[in-house]
Formats: sequence, structure tokens, C-alpha cells
Amino acid sequence: MKGKLASRLGLAASGFVLWFAIWEWATVAGPLRDVYGIPTARETIGEVVTLASDGTFWEAVAQTLGTTVVALGIATVLGVALGVAMGMSPWVSAALGPLTQFLRPVPAVVVLPLVLLIVGPTTELAIVLAVMGAIWPILIQSQVGVRDVDPVALDTARAMALSKGLTQTSVVLPSALPYVATGVRIATGVALMMCIGAGILGGSPGLGRSIAVAQQSGDPARVFGMLLWAGVIGLLLNAVLASGEHRLSRGRREEVVT
Repeated sequence: MKGKLASRLGLAASGFVLWFAIWEWATVAGPLRDVYGIPTARETIGEVVTLASDGTFWEAVAQTLGTTVVALGIATVLGVALGVAMGMSPWVSAALGPLTQFLRPVPAVVVLPLVLLIVGPTTELAIVLAVMGAIWPILIQSQVGVRDVDPVALDTARAMALSKGLTQTSVVLPSALPYVATGVRIATGVALMMCIGAGILGGSPGLGRSIAVAQQSGDPARVFGMLLWAGVIGLLLNAVLASGEHRLSRGRREEVVT
């Protein structure tokens, strides 16, 4: 197991090294050497190191993460509630299904001008956009999880004469939790991207606004350095949530076996 993990980490590291090597060549001696606004990989890595000790930068990161958590919490409550309702009730699914299929492909950024007009360049702008983008993975996974409940478990609940409400809370929802966890993990990345995007395009406080300020100041190395840090933060969040998702799924499998 440890050998496989080390092998995967080694391959991932080699991929990053290759990427940076190609980037450095392209900007120093390749086709991007004369393109303004694209720093070399060496300059960008230097800026990444500089940002690591920049308190203002980490304040912006903390703002963005806080906004992401709030938006993700709202999206989780709404997504799970709607997904469970649509998964358990054919009537609710028939009523809301076409509406969700209509709204889901619409990019959240499309409503940015309208929301910006209403709330201005505030944290609320980022929250609204992040909720609109993050709700869909959670809703869909919740719906699928409810519909994929083990029929034997449902038959057992009926044989024990459990009420509908008790069946939902003790059988349906616990069985759907691994699906919900997957939806939350996917939605976290979406929410983070939307919060950063709201800062870049709409001026919401946080990392996105800092990136926009660096761009307006003509500092491409700082822009790319912040983007790399955003990628690192997203990667770490995904790793933590994937670990929790794996443990939850394994726990559910062990419960089924026992």
C-alpha cells in the first residue's frame, strides 16, 4: 500500500517538474519568450515563496476560505434537501426535474452583473455565485444516493413497521451519505473557484480581488504566484475531503457487511 502511494506521489511530482520545465523553456527560449504578461517559471516560483510570508496575502486567503465555507454550507443544506426530496418523491422530481435541468447548465457567472448591481462588490456577491455553482453536484449526488438505497434495507424497515420518517432518517439518509460526501467534495472546488472569480470580476473581498489588483499593477509574476497558491489550496482541500469521503464509504461498507 505504501509502495503504491509513493509511486503515485512520485509520478505526480514528476508531472509538476515536467510542467515547470516546459514553462521555463517556453518563456525563456521558446515561443512565449517575447510575450508580455507571462513570467518565467523561476520568477513565479520566487513569487510563491515571497507570498508565503506575506500577511496581507494570507488575510485574503482566509477571507476567501471563510466565504467558501459559508457558501458551501448553504449549498449543502439546499442541495441535500432538494436532492432527497426529488429522490424520494416522484411528484417532486417531476415538478422540479425540468427546472433543475434548465438551470444547471447556466454558468453562475452569467448573473454576476445583476447580483453586483444589487449587492455591490461585497462578500455576499461571492456567496451568491458560489452557492449557484456548488449546489448542483450536491443536489445530483443526494438524489442518486437516495435512489440507490439497498432494497433489502428498505424491506427490513417495512418488516419492522418503521414509520416513513424513521425509515428516511435511519435507513435512507445514512445510506446516501457517501454520495452526499462526493457531491460536497466536488462542490468545494466549484465554490472556491466561484469565490475567487467573484473577486477577480466583481471585486469581492479576498484572493480574487488581490489577483485583480496585482494584474492592474502590472505584476504578472504576483498574479501567477497567487494562482499557483490557489491551486495548492484547492488540491489540499480536495485531498482532505477525499480522505473523509473514503473513510465514510468504507464505514458504510463495513456496516453493510456486518
